Amino acid sequence: MFKRSALDLWKEEEGRTSIVTFCKDLDLALGSGISAGVITEICGPPGSGKTQLCLQLLINVQIPRQLGGVEGCAVYLDTNYGFSPQRVREMAHACQIHCRNLALFRKLNPTDVLSGFTQDTALDGIMYSHVSSYSEIIEAIAVLQNKLYDHEKIKLIVIDSLSFLIRNTTSSSLKRVKHLHEILTLLHKLANRFGCAVIVTNDVTTRISDNETSERRMEDPRIVPALGESHSHKINQRILLGRDETCSNLHNLEQISYVASIEKGHFPPVTIPFRIESVGIRSIKQKVSI
Repeated sequence: MFKRSALDLWKEEEGRTSIVTFCKDLDLALGSGISAGVITEICGPPGSGKTQLCLQLLINVQIPRQLGGVEGCAVYLDTNYGFSPQRVREMAHACQIHCRNLALFRKLNPTDVLSGFTQDTALDGIMYSHVSSYSEIIEAIAVLQNKLYDHEKIKLIVIDSLSFLIRNTTSSSLKRVKHLHEILTLLHKLANRFGCAVIVTNDVTTRISDNETSERRMEDPRIVPALGESHSHKINQRILLGRDETCSNLHNLEQISYVASIEKGHFPPVTIPFRIESVGIRSIKQKVSI
């Protein structure tokens, strides 16, 4: 007991490499990307970019250390068949070209640096499983724990979508809270013990609350994460995604602007615009060169 000081913990945290999103402003707002050792919840309505951001991170976690990456492998637990190997391959190709340019800029030999990072190795570096029940996801987490104890380089665990699994496997609200708490507790232990990043996606819902304002009660609808607030203490940071409704050309997906609001883990809350292009997640003001 008490074998480590706060300084030891800080040094350990500082030594961990974050996973970049390829949206520079979002990475800066998060510190340097998606943090290792914590649970990040990505919330948003359908079409807000939750799965696209997850797919991008599955690739980015494999960027070689010589280029500032984590150089780990990823796990994708799919509850709603949102995974697209073809989309991942497109992102991997763009990321590989970007890394090659970055290696040249740093006067490194791209052939040596990227010898283990190709489109095929990027796909092979993602462990995939479809889970459709509470018992299956508990079993999957147990398998991942064994792999981590065996020193497998798992640096990212994604559950997309956790809310779909919880809401469609039980009708009892008490069981939902219990199952959610148990799943997040196990994930939190993995993140903390092994220093991997954990991402869970969640839907949003509209909550109408009553507020007292000047002698009368007014309804105040708010967009909030689904599954309630009982699990918020298990989430280290929360990113709320949405579309910029002021965009004029909604038929061209690459012209649609998206926003990421860091609602927890950043004070004060901050909102960052980004774009989803054919090459993946990118900044609006300054695109990543490929």
